[in-house]
Amino acid sequence: MMKILRNPESTRPCVLVLGMFDGVHRGHQKLLMKGVELSEEHRLPLVVCTFDPHPLKVLRPEIAPPLLTTLTERAQIMATFGVDCFCINRFTREVADQHYEEDLADLVRTYQPQYVVCGYNFTFGKGGEGDADVLEASGMVYGYETHIVPEVVLEGGAVSSTRIRALLSEGDVRTVNRLLGHAYTLSGRVVDGKHIGRTLGFPTANVDIPRGKALPAYGVYACWLQDGTRSYPAVVNVGRHPTLPEGSVTVEAYVLDADLQLYGRKVRLQLLHYLRSEQRFESVDALRERIAADAQECREYFASIQ
Repeated sequence: MMKILRNPESTRPCVLVLGMFDGVHRGHQKLLMKGVELSEEHRLPLVVCTFDPHPLKVLRPEIAPPLLTTLTERAQIMATFGVDCFCINRFTREVADQHYEEDLADLVRTYQPQYVVCGYNFTFGKGGEGDADVLEASGMVYGYETHIVPEVVLEGGAVSSTRIRALLSEGDVRTVNRLLGHAYTLSGRVVDGKHIGRTLGFPTANVDIPRGKALPAYGVYACWLQDGTRSYPAVVNVGRHPTLPEGSVTVEAYVLDADLQLYGRKVRLQLLHYLRSEQRFESVDALRERIAADAQECREYFASIQ
């Protein structure tokens, strides 16, 4: 079972993979697969080191991006790759101001890496003065071997968290999922809402999404709702309910053809297909008809992928 450590003081000698890993997309997965290869070849534990919060949250909070994956979601994906230890280091202004040589000395002292894996664009130390080439050259001094993974190109461009966020903001979850290598997921606990869906004949689960998580373009999507080990086809609405406004952004899922008791439970919504944009309807009856049409379109979508 994978261990999760915050601000570890020391680990066993290991294969160390470095990065932010927001989204754990196909580029990140290339790093993890290289780490797995080295771990198995040399019989060393596979350790992943990341930061929390996102460095821009400390350095330039006004432009800090919403996250594609919460730490919990990141850990869940890491575990599927056979990572032995997921290490989360707190990113602070003091950390940001450290010279890269100090960063490197701390890293070697803490992780005792025999092999280090990083991306081509990895940087560390004050002002990002340390990079993949510095990491590789320093291995000659500290006794580790560096493996630099080149960019992964897909769908006409480099796979990156920035690109994925832009596509998500357009509602293009199908391309997002191809770049991620897994379905984009919104996770949270089902909380009590205003029961508007139930009064319309479509009871919904109001999912409380953690603050700072990236939401897709407002609209309606086909998704899998996962409750524990069970998955159910569902329609999910992300937005502000312009027909029956309540002010806040909500994420509400209507499970197709099943009556589930989900209040208080943690669920995962795996977004698969964009059905339509958010709309304002002239009447509650028009809204009800549109929801019924959305549900039928969603059924047809799931029938098409069986």
